[in-house]
Amino acid sequence: MSPSTLIPQPPIVPPASFADGRESDPAAQRLRQLNQIGLALSAERDIQRLLELILTKSRELTRADAGSLYLIQKENDPTTPEEQTLYFRLAQNDSNPNLNTSMTFAVGPSSLAGYAALTGQLLSFDDVYELPSDAPYQFNRSLDKKTGYRTKSMVVVPLKSHSNAVIGVLQLINRKRQQDVLLEDEETVDSEVLPFDQELTELAASLASQAAVALENNILLKEIENLFDKFVMASSSAIEDRDPSTSGHSARVTILTVGLAEAASEATEGPFKDVHFTPDQIKELRYASLLHDFGKIGVRENILTKSHKLEPWRFQVVEDRLLLLRRSLETQYANRKVTALMEYPREQALDIVEDLDIQLKAQLESLDSDLALLIRANDPSATFLPDEEYGRQQEVLQKLSRLTYVDKNGHEQQLLTEEEIRALSVRKGSLTPDEYAQIQEHAALSFQFLIQIPWTAEFANIPNIAHCHHEKLNGKGYPRGITAPDIPLQSRMMTVSDMYDALTAADRPYKKAMPVNKALQILEWEARDGGLDRDVLDLFVNQKIYRLTEGWHSSCLPNS
Repeated sequence: MSPSTLIPQPPIVPPASFADGRESDPAAQRLRQLNQIGLALSAERDIQRLLELILTKSRELTRADAGSLYLIQKENDPTTPEEQTLYFRLAQNDSNPNLNTSMTFAVGPSSLAGYAALTGQLLSFDDVYELPSDAPYQFNRSLDKKTGYRTKSMVVVPLKSHSNAVIGVLQLINRKRQQDVLLEDEETVDSEVLPFDQELTELAASLASQAAVALENNILLKEIENLFDKFVMASSSAIEDRDPSTSGHSARVTILTVGLAEAASEATEGPFKDVHFTPDQIKELRYASLLHDFGKIGVRENILTKSHKLEPWRFQVVEDRLLLLRRSLETQYANRKVTALMEYPREQALDIVEDLDIQLKAQLESLDSDLALLIRANDPSATFLPDEEYGRQQEVLQKLSRLTYVDKNGHEQQLLTEEEIRALSVRKGSLTPDEYAQIQEHAALSFQFLIQIPWTAEFANIPNIAHCHHEKLNGKGYPRGITAPDIPLQSRMMTVSDMYDALTAADRPYKKAMPVNKALQILEWEARDGGLDRDVLDLFVNQKIYRLTEGWHSSCLPNS
């Protein structure tokens, strides 16, 4: 073989001598190794371990002292090779194991790897220091000078995808007579380093072809996972964009729920000692948590964002009616005073006017008091109102419901409609029973949406996990009212996280943020009532999982 030879990329087959039945024992052994390596490559999912496996096995098969792997990096999705960059991913060197370098260079003739990436041709050299003067490529000796290593024989193999596009380059350096010899000086290099002969070059090319397929599959899998991850994040953001007041809720629930699952997996004693969530199960739980409220896309926006029992415009209408009633009373009393002054003697008329003023003042003060109570009644309470206060509200509402005013058309109308009375009579929160029922539908709507996605096997439980996040172990939850045996552990964890964040969130318009200790007390009451999983809540409190979202803000995102 000449000092520099271009060899066409062979198909993914072993050398001919391996298959014609005449192979030597070493050749048969190499064939078996090649098949075993192919199986190992196809099974490896971790990109770094895959690259290490490719380089290690390539060196073992060829007795190469060193080797390196480069991958193509595309910027802004370039369409021409000149706009691509090779970046250094991995190096191995038996004689210089501490060699650690990082570099990038353009795809092109300025380097051997760059030329192989540009042309897609395999290169083989007996001595890279003796390249022909008219060669269309160069060898950069700067690294040898820096490290004191002597690069001599080399094979440079482009890694090609199924579409024949180069996705990386494999370099094997200094084939040795004996694998365990270290190339520590020029004399040893001269005596021990051999060229990569045709058989080994073809073997390296065959292995590189298998490696390229495995690498491309791995890259495509990561791209698909990244694409799906972005889709999940975008879906979660789309829901919260409809209700900015709850922005960050899904992300915080995800942080807390995944934190619970990881804490359970680390337990060596207690109720979770036999629980272990795999990385895929953690990712499944992460996706389910991010998408647990997706069904809110089917809930009317005015209900999602309702901050008061009566929306501001509706309450303004009530205030305007009270103002009309006030003006009507003032007009009525003014007319009565005029009548008294006209029909009665002066002294008697003045007494009547004074009495009328007292009566009007009392009625106007009563209206002012009623308006103040309505304002308080319209402000949602985070907890149930005490019986005494709620009773006073109901008395005033019933009194006002019997009052009338005259509209601009001269028609007599009720001061408060039945719908307004129902809304203002809500004892907790801002939603009427009908509106709350619509909110509760979101869990079922989430399931209906998620069940339509063709999840892969490792994510098949996402719809059910999200479906159950408002269920209670005692059957008092929704949407199905199922009990403990039918509620998965992942959903029980999400329920605790969801309730805690809803109680402590500072961005809810219908309530103030609840202190942590009070929120944990409410969760404790729920557990005592049989609604929450006692073991999950104890883990949440004892491991201080709730602290994972301290200082969290809406720009934070839970990482994969």
